[in-house]
Amino acid sequence: MAYPPEFLKLVDKFIDLANQLAEGGQDGEVSAAIMFAAGRYNAFNFLSNDGTDEDQEKAVDFYVSEYRKAIVSNLQGVVGPVVKPHG
Repeated sequence: MAYPPEFLKLVDKFIDLANQLAEGGQDGEVSAAIMFAAGRYNAFNFLSNDGTDEDQEKAVDFYVSEYRKAIVSNLQGVVGPVVKPHG
């Protein structure tokens, strides 16, 4: 799957911020905060676009499915290596 360059630039902005926040060894806490923030933002976005109580389960299934795709493709290096090689 090819991702548009504009999308990847946006992703990189979040990663850059996360790396700045993780300086000092708080990478686990930053990782948890990113997931929580994504859930909070996606809930806000869903509700702001007239999401109904009946549609909430479908929305949760969609977001969970998209997260699964994202983490699997990143673990498999679909876009490129997740970490810089040491050398």
